[in-house]
Formats: sequence, structure tokens, C-alpha cells
Amino acid sequence: MQVLAQPNLPENGPVFTADEIPKVYITIDADSLEDLYLEENWYSDHEYPASFVFETSEQTDEIPLVGFRFRGNTSRDKIKKSFKVSFNTFIQGQKYFGLEKLNLNAEVNDPAMMRSRLCWELFHDLGVPAPRSNHVEVYINGDYYGLYLNTEHIDEEFCELRFGSQGGNLYKCSYPANLAYLGSNPDSYKVAPWDSRTYELKTNTELDDYSDLAEFIGFLNLSSNEELKCELFQYFNVYSYLKVAAVDVLTGNWDGYIYNQNNFYLYHNPVTDQFEYIPYDTDNTWGIDWLDRNWSDRNIYTWSQTGQDRPLFNRLMNIDEFRDIFSYHVDDLLENHYFTPVHQSYIQNLQGFIEESALADTYRPLDWGFNHSDFLNALDEGAGGHVDFGVLEFAE
Repeated sequence: MQVLAQPNLPENGPVFTADEIPKVYITIDADSLEDLYLEENWYSDHEYPASFVFETSEQTDEIPLVGFRFRGNTSRDKIKKSFKVSFNTFIQGQKYFGLEKLNLNAEVNDPAMMRSRLCWELFHDLGVPAPRSNHVEVYINGDYYGLYLNTEHIDEEFCELRFGSQGGNLYKCSYPANLAYLGSNPDSYKVAPWDSRTYELKTNTELDDYSDLAEFIGFLNLSSNEELKCELFQYFNVYSYLKVAAVDVLTGNWDGYIYNQNNFYLYHNPVTDQFEYIPYDTDNTWGIDWLDRNWSDRNIYTWSQTGQDRPLFNRLMNIDEFRDIFSYHVDDLLENHYFTPVHQSYIQNLQGFIEESALADTYRPLDWGFNHSDFLNALDEGAGGHVDFGVLEFAE
């Protein structure tokens, strides 16, 4: 059996500090800001020049020239926008604490404004390579635009920090990325039913070689159960993925791979020659539901959509050894991390930590009408509509 390299989990550092709520100041030409907010430009990835200031109680850093734009897929038509800050757009090689980009997420779907962060922290508790995050206040041209979740961008720098390499193929996998077999031709996996590829290669784009992905998906789908049990380690870090799956089912992450064939990355690590599964976009969790399902009582072993291809999860659950490891991680989460007294206290303290910034956010209620009471009660009861449960209520 191949020995798996343990990922490095970097410290939060100043950018992702959990000790306070940093302030992010964006200064952008008024005409550029107006142009950015024109409806015809919502889905453009054009980056406007801006300056960036990051302020904590310990330091204030200024970068005079960065790229600034909206980010997201279905969220770009919302009144409270999410933003991407790119440090290397106009100055090649420019970074901020080793980062090329920052994602400032508006978290408009979540009246508690913490669901994504809680997921990232559970992944970190289990040693899963996942983005770092923290809350920040965002100001644009001096005006307070609200409380945001500052979430680490997944790119070459992310992979270098976790896996000690950045030369492998990094695929962003979006709906409908079910990892079903499409044939032995690598080009078959360049399918793009919408504006971008389902398996979008983010590195080594000039080579544009999908041979590694085609080989992995071929083995995943065509191998016998015995072959999968004995040889999957040659292609994939299955131990790390089973931890991700445990967090996904316990947090109700229906918009990830298992249920909605969406929102994950695959990195082919040249150090181990294995694919690593990296979770992504965890805001539709902890009782947020758009599909009229109760995610809190769904069978954890048959969590995927009935009758649909999810070979990575479904095949593992049909092999006793992998199912047992998955069960172990679910039990470990329940006993040591998830909804324990310490975890409940942490969640309650986190709400108090962000309360002042959240209630001062005048953009926060504009999309779904979440009022102050919805935030203050967000741990114990749902807000109606797409929010079926409070955070702690769902966990219980």
C-alpha cells in the first residue's frame, strides 16, 4: 500500500487572523466603480485598477495597484456583491503574504454569516487541505460595504503551501462534475456545457493535457471492487477524501460533489502522483436548502441523488473497508469536533464576535430581507424561505 504524504496546514497569519476582524479598504476610480455595477457588466471578469489597504490592530499594509472585480456564479445578480482582489493583475509576480488573490464573499444566503467558515474549520480540524478564512469589514471609497468572509483562493500558491508542489494539474470541477466515465480520450473531459469547462484546467493551460484526469476517472469507473480497494491509492488520496465526505454529510453540504456534482477541485500532486480532493464553496450548508430536502435526516451512506452517477462516493460506500473508514470519521467528528459542548460554545462566541459588524452591514438585508432578529436568532431557528434551520438547530 502506498504511503500518503500528509498535507501541510499553514497558519492563519495576519491575512486570515481569527483574533480580530480586519478592515479591507478598496479605493477605485468613481467611474470605474459605476461601470463595475452596471447590470451588463455583472458577469464580466474585467479587472479594474484599484488600491488595497489591509488594516489590523498590529499593522496597516497598502498595495497601490491591484485588480478588482465581482466574483461568483449565481451570486453576481445580488445587491450585496462578492469581490475578487488580484494582486498580480497589473504587476506581474506581486503577492500579499504569498497570496496572488483574495476572495471577499458576501455570504448573502446565510443570515448567520458563518456557515462557510464553520465548514472550513471542521476540515482543518481533520487535517483536510481546505481554504483558510476569516471575517473582514470591507470599505470601498470610504463607504462601509459590509461584513464579508475573506476566503483563500485555490491556485498554485495554495497547492504549494499544502502539498509542496505547484507543478501538477489543478482542475476546478463545477456542475455537472460527476466523475462519470466519458471514454478513454482525454479530450472528452474538456466538455463545456456552459461558459467554462466542467473540469476546468487552471494550471498548465498551454499543454491542456487531460490524460491524468482521464486515467483516474477510467480506473474509478471501470475497475472491479477488488481492484478499487487495492489500487485506488495509486491514483487518489482516498483517506483525505473520506474525511471530506464525513464533513459534507454532517453539515448538509448538498451543493458539493456527493449530491449536486459541484464545487470541488482536483489537484494531481507530482510529489505523490495522486489526485487530491479540495473542497470548495460551502455556503449552502447547516440547514440552507433550495431543493425541499431535509438534509439533517438523510441516510449518510446513500446521500447522493438516487439513480445518478457519483462513482467516487457511491463506489466507496459499497466497499466495506472504505465505508468503515468513512464511518470512523463521522463518529470522530461527532465525538470530538461537531456539536460538542466546546463546539457549541465556539459557535455562540463567533456570533457575538461578528455581531457589531454584521448588524452595521446595511447591504446584508437587501437581497433576502434578513433583519437584525434573523441574525440574532440564526443559531437556534431558521429564517424561513431557503433557511430551514438555525445553525445549532440543524447540528442537533
